[in-house]
Amino acid sequence: MPKAVIFDVDGTLVDSVDLHAQAWVKAFKQFGYDVPYDKIRHQIGKGSNYIIPVFIPQAEFERIGEDIATYRKEFYQENLLSQVRPFEGVRQLFERLKLDGKKVVVASSARTETLTHYKKLLEIEDLVDGATSTDDVEKSKPHPDIFQAALDKLDGVTPQDAIVVGDSPYDAQAACKINLDVIGVLCGGFSEAELKEAGCMKVYQNPADLLDNYHQSPLA
Repeated sequence: MPKAVIFDVDGTLVDSVDLHAQAWVKAFKQFGYDVPYDKIRHQIGKGSNYIIPVFIPQAEFERIGEDIATYRKEFYQENLLSQVRPFEGVRQLFERLKLDGKKVVVASSARTETLTHYKKLLEIEDLVDGATSTDDVEKSKPHPDIFQAALDKLDGVTPQDAIVVGDSPYDAQAACKINLDVIGVLCGGFSEAELKEAGCMKVYQNPADLLDNYHQSPLA
């Protein structure tokens, strides 16, 4: 039985992946690059330093990569963040975990203020034992830093005592690098095959489905 559950946020707890993809398309276009929406969407979950070089030459990345990333962040914050909606069942799932005595941490590569907004939106502020944001790490996913930072907030919890819940292959790849088990959810738009290939031990539709099948899940 796990002592702690670490949740990714974007695409796992909140319905934001399409909006992030829109922001990236807008940012690339602002700097003269026409990147197809479907291709950029499949990259969501990685850090910007790993997304941008997929679509522009290395020399251009070194020259304007930071500007593209900054524009994307600001556009998302100012124009799209207010459109993000929570997935159903998140608070109830967190309540069930707390009832079982488990620690709950949310691990996001978002800014601290964005993560604060998400926690309010999800109504989980009183149920979270810790949170990590981009301010806590040097490298973004698929590096494991964000999940290691989450573990570091849990005294006495080893990788064998914790499970990650995420929506992307990049969540699974990052977690597996530090020997964390991973549960996948499909609500971020990746396929079950992609999630399992990346290392997810079980896959559910969304947080509500995970809650409905709680007793048969690795969480129990």
